[in-house]
Amino acid sequence: MIESRRPPRVHGALRAPAAALALAAFAAGAFGCAPSGYYRSSQSSLDSLLSTQNQILKRVDTLDRKVETTRESVQATRANSETRLNDLSARLEVIEGKVDASGEAFSRVGQKIDNVKERMARADSARSMGRDTTAILDPENAYNAAYADLSSGRYDLARQAFVEYLKHYPDTERSDNAQYWVAECLYATGDFDGAVAEYAKVVQRYPKGDKVAAALLKSGYAHARMNRPDEAKKSFNQVIARYPKSDEARLAKERLAAKP
Repeated sequence: MIESRRPPRVHGALRAPAAALALAAFAAGAFGCAPSGYYRSSQSSLDSLLSTQNQILKRVDTLDRKVETTRESVQATRANSETRLNDLSARLEVIEGKVDASGEAFSRVGQKIDNVKERMARADSARSMGRDTTAILDPENAYNAAYADLSSGRYDLARQAFVEYLKHYPDTERSDNAQYWVAECLYATGDFDGAVAEYAKVVQRYPKGDKVAAALLKSGYAHARMNRPDEAKKSFNQVIARYPKSDEARLAKERLAAKP
C-alpha cells in the first residue's frame, strides 16, 4: 500500500518573518532611533503580515483535512473493491462447477442417444434382411425399435415389428400398448376396417390395460370414417359408460354432440 504524504507544515516558517519584524520594531522603539511615522508603518506591516499568516494557516489546515478525508476514502474504496473481487471470484468458481457438471450430463445424454441409434440401426438392418428382430433384441429394445419406426412415420415397418413383438412377448406390461400401436399403424395408412379389428383385440385381450378407452374411441373414429354412424355411436357410448371421467369420454361426448 502506498502511503500518502502530507505536505510539510509551514506554521513555523510563516511565524519567523513576523517575529523578526516585531523584534526589529521593538529594538527601534527601545533605542529611540526612529520617527513615530516609522513606528506606525511598521505596526501596520506587522498586522498585515500576521493576518496573511493566519489566512495561510487556515488554508493549510483545510488542505490537511481534505488530504486525510481523501486518504480514508481511497482506503475504503480499495477495501470495497477487494471484497467485490473476492465475491466475483467465488461466483466464478460456482459457475465453473456448474459448467463442468452440465458437460458431464450432456456427455451422458449423448452416450444414451448413440446407444439408441445403434440399437435402431441393428433393428433396421435385421428387418431389411428379413430376420426376426426379437431374436436379437430383448423385450424393451424390441419395443423401442418398433416405436422408433412408428414415430418416424414408417408405419408398415412399425406394424410388422409390433406384431413380431406380440408373438414373442404377448404378456409384458407393454403388450397392450403394442397391440394398440398395431391398430394405429393401420388407421394411419387408411385401413380403417383392419384398424377396427385390431382395436377390438386391445379390448378383448387386455381389458385391464390403459389403452382400452383410447381403443374404443379410435374404433368409433374409424367407423365414422367408413360412414358407419351406428357403430361409431355405439363405440362412443361404450367409452362414456366405462370411463366417464376420462379425456376419451369427453372427446366421445363432443363427437356425439357434433352435427353429422
